[in-house]
Amino acid sequence: MADSTRRRVLITGVSSGLGEALATYYLQRGWYVYGLSRRVPKGLIDDENFRFVSVDLSAFESVVLGIRELIDVKSLDLVILNAGILGSFGDMVDASLETLHEVMDVNLWSNKLIIDFFVQEEIAVQQIVAISSGASTSGARGWNGYGISKAALNMMIKLYAAELPDTHFTALAPGLIDSPMQEDLCSQDNSPHYPTLNRIKSSRNTDAMPQPDKAAKTIAQRISNLPETVKSGEFMDIRKMK
Repeated sequence: MADSTRRRVLITGVSSGLGEALATYYLQRGWYVYGLSRRVPKGLIDDENFRFVSVDLSAFESVVLGIRELIDVKSLDLVILNAGILGSFGDMVDASLETLHEVMDVNLWSNKLIIDFFVQEEIAVQQIVAISSGASTSGARGWNGYGISKAALNMMIKLYAAELPDTHFTALAPGLIDSPMQEDLCSQDNSPHYPTLNRIKSSRNTDAMPQPDKAAKTIAQRISNLPETVKSGEFMDIRKMK
């Protein structure tokens, strides 16, 4: 069981990218970190203050069983719902219902199951941050199911904030981060139809798209300030925060 004197955070999607970097950041600062992801985070798994369960977030039974196995305390200081998938990038007319369904399951409904677990098990959570995206509000061509799922995530967080006033909720867009998702996007062919995709490609390997470890430090610092600066339930883009 986690040391009760340590601050505790649950992070989903810890096997790579921002999730792994955030887990590393909090571990380095003495937090006890709970991690959920499909793949094992090899760089974290041997840390005595890291507890991990492998979960397929697209399989709801796996999510419920996994979170129940993972959490062994009755309170958490912070939950970061970071896990997400892109699905397909392109026009809505070309997006299959099967792919859209999977994106919604991972990016939206798995998070509902996790939040509901805390409520049902009476686990007190001080703060929940759901990693959203600028695509949730831009309506930019190409983001299809990803944009829809993140827009729905924003609203779900707002609804939970109204229901659970003892927890501070935020849907947070973290800005561009050099991650496996960006690798996928940058492998797409150039097209005049998708200006945001071209912007992402031009941002790679520049300060506009930092590496996950650098981004994690900034994001974690912003997260700590959210309860004092942002109304619970609101969407916030980190690029607009001071």
